[in-house]
Amino acid sequence: MPTRRCRLRPPRCAAAGLALALALSAVWARAQTPLPPPYNYDEPLPAAPRPAPPWQDLALGDAAHAYRMPVYANRKLAGPLDDIRRVIVVLHGGRRDARRYYQDIDAIVQRDAARRADTLILALEFPTPIDAAYAGRPAWRKASWESGAPSVRASGRPAPVSAFQVLDDVLRLLADRKRLPALADIVLAGHSGGAQLLQRYAVLNDVDGAIRRNGLTLRYVIANAPSYLYLTNERPRRRGAGFEPYERGICPTYNQYPYGPQNLPAYAADADAASLYVRYAARDAVYLLGSADNNPEDHDLDKHCGAEAQGATRLSRGLGYLRYDRLLAGRGARPVSLRHEHQQVMGVGHESAAMFGSLCGTRALLGDGASTAISAAACQPID
Repeated sequence: MPTRRCRLRPPRCAAAGLALALALSAVWARAQTPLPPPYNYDEPLPAAPRPAPPWQDLALGDAAHAYRMPVYANRKLAGPLDDIRRVIVVLHGGRRDARRYYQDIDAIVQRDAARRADTLILALEFPTPIDAAYAGRPAWRKASWESGAPSVRASGRPAPVSAFQVLDDVLRLLADRKRLPALADIVLAGHSGGAQLLQRYAVLNDVDGAIRRNGLTLRYVIANAPSYLYLTNERPRRRGAGFEPYERGICPTYNQYPYGPQNLPAYAADADAASLYVRYAARDAVYLLGSADNNPEDHDLDKHCGAEAQGATRLSRGLGYLRYDRLLAGRGARPVSLRHEHQQVMGVGHESAAMFGSLCGTRALLGDGASTAISAAACQPID
């Protein structure tokens, strides 16, 4: 292709060429991705979490049905515990990484000098049959423990015990005043799959009242649960606001346990849904939702249709359930007093350490005035 000649006088041609070159340079400069700032090699790396101690056996049950559960703890459980004032029982997620969950909570407790010495951490592990290290202890098939199911019946293992019964036995052990005479506060905390177990337990258990009558506080801290137990056939509308029965043609089992009140497990088989809600509304529960836990394609997201009926993501399911929580409390001639706190942790996704280490997460675990990290995520109450 022939080169186009400049028809201007030579000096003007040169000036026009220079102007064109400068204009193109400016366009190219704007199109280029800016370079990041130089790395500061003097910036200290984040401190690694303290190594978790070896796991211990927690002896549970009674003489007729004694069993042991593996647990990570910051004290020797066989030693004296008479100075313990607060116990945090943490439930791991679907990956069953109790060691890491222990480290998450330990980092929060270590940050608070006033609570470091008198706080006991118990990070429970729910084994599977293939975990050779936990032979002779209860074991659950896959994620069945997340719904409170019984452990497997197998040679060399104790008689089946439900995950709900395990939590009952842990609470009864902690309420023993001879063992822990100074204990004042018990916190049950769960994230992800552990939060699913804990939310069902908060609704269904019968021991909460007895624990509180014994002079102890009991709090449930439920973070980023994959789904929730509804007590009616209503679910968030697929289009628009409010609630309505879900389409059975899409999911015939949407209102069956663990998503609804039909076919409740043997642990609560005789319970009435209305009575369950009145009792549950009076329990001290803190719900934490990560504002960035909103990926509908998350590999670990519960994709069963009963969960999908509650929303597309953990965040949408949580927001829908908390609206439902308030709806039930205000329904009827005599509204129920709701003791539940609803918080959104800003900028945090499906991360247990950031959720529990947030401003509201730390306060839920350790009480008002607890020390928090400078980088702790902010929280926003959910209206």
